Amino acid sequence: MLVLTLWMAFQLVPLPPDIWHGLPGRSAIQAIDRLVGQAELWRPLSLTPSQTLNALLAMTVPLAALLLAAQMTSDDYPPLITAVVVIACASALLGLIQIMSGPSSPAYLYRIANNSSMVGFFSNRNHHAIFLACTIPLVAMLLRDEFMRKRMRMLVRVWLALAGILLTILTVLIGSRGGLVAGIFTFAVGYSIVAGSWPAAEGGRSSRSSNTLPSRYRGWLLYAPPALLVIIVGIALWFSNRTTAFTRVMGQSVGEDLRVQAWPTVQTMIETYWVAGSGFGSFAGVYKMFEPDNLLQDAYFNHAHNDWAEVVLTGGLPFALILVVAILWFVRNFAARGVRNLVKGHRGDLRLPTLTVVVVLAATSLIEYPLRTPSIQVLAIFLIIFLCCPKSSRSHGD
Repeated sequence: MLVLTLWMAFQLVPLPPDIWHGLPGRSAIQAIDRLVGQAELWRPLSLTPSQTLNALLAMTVPLAALLLAAQMTSDDYPPLITAVVVIACASALLGLIQIMSGPSSPAYLYRIANNSSMVGFFSNRNHHAIFLACTIPLVAMLLRDEFMRKRMRMLVRVWLALAGILLTILTVLIGSRGGLVAGIFTFAVGYSIVAGSWPAAEGGRSSRSSNTLPSRYRGWLLYAPPALLVIIVGIALWFSNRTTAFTRVMGQSVGEDLRVQAWPTVQTMIETYWVAGSGFGSFAGVYKMFEPDNLLQDAYFNHAHNDWAEVVLTGGLPFALILVVAILWFVRNFAARGVRNLVKGHRGDLRLPTLTVVVVLAATSLIEYPLRTPSIQVLAIFLIIFLCCPKSSRSHGD
């Protein structure tokens, strides 16, 4: 992250005209400089210095999250993850208020937002859906840990179960196709985590108490959440006349999506700027230089909607190398912890939830830009540091 920050800062350093003019994709600006008599002007590598400066200042958020996560011990992980779940539930409930009170509702917190969808604390429904989807395996992890406790806390278990179902339902209904797939995937992973710990928890309790449910009823309780989820989603879709993820999948052709239509243009931009990059935060400005007439419209195309491609376009080869090293570091640390009992896990085991969140963010970054949202940045950094660089707890008691 420090190397990435330095590369952002370097993109703001003015370069001599001979070097700057030799960089690809600068010929139009060079011609304008000659026309206005500023051919010897020193310019930074970034084509939009103000946006690159904004991106550099925005690095304070992930760096602060990194420093905070580094000083936390394993005792601090469950309360913080619980806080994330509470925030996700509050955002989901705010989304319900938004959709019930109409597009002009003061419940929408941003001037530019998907104000006909449940965006919660976000401005983009896709980011909201992805955030809720990433929270689902965290709910499952907390519920698994509750099953493995010696002291049963029924209210906590019920709250976590309802939170998981609520978050999954709203992820499906928000209207994000990427969020729909992510929500189904994370619910399946979360359900496997809970189901893996359920038999052991019930077996341990039956040896200590005679007031346990018969096995057939325990089985019904185990299968109730997915059945309840399907019923509630079906009822919601039946009575809903608004756009949901399902209706968008069925009603809109992939070829009609602007991000698909603009992809050839984005490819041309990557081929032009992949060596040194066009500058962090420069996509919207640079896209206007390449935008074809047939794609002109009132709305602006603010990102490539493929962050893997955009990081190469704006950050160039150096950013791509930094990213590769970071991925290899994560894979190496994850592999060092092994995959034994990966699904069932143990109390406080973050392996599968963290891997699930990383996979979801990596996959949805092919069609969106979730990691440009500060809150999702912080969540990802917390989980990765907790897993890869854990700090031992202050006490070892149960």
